[in-house]
Amino acid sequence: MKLNESWYGNKAKIIKQGKDYAVIEYGCSGKGIVSTYQLFDGISLCFLDFDTEDIMPSQQFNPNIISIVCCYSGRYECEFSNHQVFYLSEGSFAVMGTKYLPSFFSFPLKKCFAFSLVIDIQSLSSNSIQLLDSFDLNINKISEHLRLDENGYLCHAEKELGHIFSEIYEAKDINDISYFRIKAIEFLFRINKFSHDENQSFQYYDKKYIQKAKEICNYMIEHLDEKVSLRQLTAEKDFNLSLFHKVFTQIYGDTPYAYIKKYKMNIAANELKNTDRKINDIALSLGYNNASKFSIAFHSVYDILPKDYRKQNN
Repeated sequence: MKLNESWYGNKAKIIKQGKDYAVIEYGCSGKGIVSTYQLFDGISLCFLDFDTEDIMPSQQFNPNIISIVCCYSGRYECEFSNHQVFYLSEGSFAVMGTKYLPSFFSFPLKKCFAFSLVIDIQSLSSNSIQLLDSFDLNINKISEHLRLDENGYLCHAEKELGHIFSEIYEAKDINDISYFRIKAIEFLFRINKFSHDENQSFQYYDKKYIQKAKEICNYMIEHLDEKVSLRQLTAEKDFNLSLFHKVFTQIYGDTPYAYIKKYKMNIAANELKNTDRKINDIALSLGYNNASKFSIAFHSVYDILPKDYRKQNN
């Protein structure tokens, strides 16, 4: 399988390949692996496995593309040419035509596992079109039905579609092209039943608000041992407090305090597992003035007390 450099950029390189698939190292800092399967002429399935803080530019695509991006875990940030930003949350998918593909993408939680079904309409062969027709699937009609010329289509994968969603991602390492072909057709068949009226609509925010919210989050992370006033921080940024909460939740999927608590407890879990530091010392370093309050917070995230977590992992 030949790497389409225009899709991945000149930093990308193939690290493994077969007749119908290629595993691509994206070329970002940290981890960025894309496993691509050529299902049919003009239809590809790509698995995304990223652990990076990089903001990456989208590459150039043909003028008639439909991309269905499904977020399995983590969070997927898309920035468009007008500097509007939206987020794809865990368990949701977006259907986008070329006109509404993002200019940049990144992952605010660093880690993201997703897959995308990419349909290059002008590259569909007569065999591919005939196969789709046999299942009453017309890609142009799907595009019209979801009004992809007006905007992207966003939806949470519920019930049957969610089941297919999971089956596709959980089979990402089996390298069975026939299985993926069946699941891709099944996925398209389900989407073909959707209407624009079921669209959840993208929640866009201007990049300047996104940047301010991220700066406040970074400040909170750098001062984990302090009590931080969001009212004061947002006032210093000339940022409406109510809007800040909405933007923050869109970016990180949690309220500010819930996100920071989880962040602290992840640090604590690592300390409990890999060091001999006293629990009280860990609590103080994370801004808890006594071990009791820390234990309650840890239990609320991990459903186990710190001392028991340490015993379990030692």
